[in-house]
Amino acid sequence: MNQPSHTPQFIAEMKANLKAEQQQLNAEVAATKEFPDYGRHEEENATEVADYQAAAATEDMLSRRREEVEAALQRIDAGTYGITNDGQLIPEERLRANPAATTTVS
Repeated sequence: MNQPSHTPQFIAEMKANLKAEQQQLNAEVAATKEFPDYGRHEEENATEVADYQAAAATEDMLSRRREEVEAALQRIDAGTYGITNDGQLIPEERLRANPAATTTVS
């Protein structure tokens, strides 16, 4: 029995979208690692700590998304992109909305 699949053109389009997103995420993660030095006064230090915490949370979220994108690119290379773990075809509309999706939405 053949496994369901998307057209090669659709897969190529999604791969290009994922590569572009990966590049953007890499740049955004790198930008979160740059922390300014506001000064040595207590208020300036408090601002630095708050900004550091916000940047760390942002970096974590971006890194998780980057991992999802990289996993989707690996699924493309493996020939399993757009298919759930139980063998269902993920609709194109869902993949256009989230190219790294691994599940369907009911």
